[in-house]
Amino acid sequence: MGVLDLFSLQDRCVVVTGAGSGIGRAIAAATAEAGASVVCAGRSDATDDAAREITKSGGRAVSQRTDVTSEPEVEALMARAAREFGGPDAVFCNAGSSDYYKPPHEATREEWDDVIATNLTSVFLCVKHAVRHMLPRESGKLILTASIWGEIGADSTPIPGYAAAKGGVINLTRELALEYAGAGLTVNALSPGFFSTKIGWDKDVDPAVIDRLIEGAHKRMPTGRIMDPAEIKGSAVFLASKASDAVNGHILTVDGGLLAA
Repeated sequence: MGVLDLFSLQDRCVVVTGAGSGIGRAIAAATAEAGASVVCAGRSDATDDAAREITKSGGRAVSQRTDVTSEPEVEALMARAAREFGGPDAVFCNAGSSDYYKPPHEATREEWDDVIATNLTSVFLCVKHAVRHMLPRESGKLILTASIWGEIGADSTPIPGYAAAKGGVINLTRELALEYAGAGLTVNALSPGFFSTKIGWDKDVDPAVIDRLIEGAHKRMPTGRIMDPAEIKGSAVFLASKASDAVNGHILTVDGGLLAA
């Protein structure tokens, strides 16, 4: 097998949650370009658009409306991947939301629970139901989406729930890697830095908070710029493909050098 063949996803089924926009949409497009049949999962019309975009470009994709905090819907998602494309062979547990940008003494229990459910519990549910399809085949790749805010603290605005959830994703990655290594599965995480997505606008917050986040991101980035979601494509294909078969329990930070500063 040639080195470029290692990155092929031909005859593979890839599930991407949060596929409607931002990093998830870029991952769905990238894995389709590498030859995978993609199940795009999400809650909005944008998920359908992502699947249509792939098929118009000559790829194979279907859309599955999924609330990743609902276990029955996640179970149905993985069943669809098995029924439609014989998968899942790789699953990107990518769906997430922003924090409410409040310190703990101002946040409500409901706000905390919402952030943890969307960013951490959803990952557990996706892994649970994906693994049930992977174990009989003794192969599969789970790629969790973490964040640099799971590795360091934020200084421009408070994100206690998000930081806690993403920190949980990072150590969950390591734990799962050890649990399933003997079964032929690998578990790794993408840990994005500052990318141009709409995640900061998914809550009803003061626009000044978002402006402060963006300003802080520009100041912290060694390159002086926020990255485009398309810049995650190579890393995503690597972790979903045979090229990463010897990589397990790894947190692949894609941050333009921010954590090196």
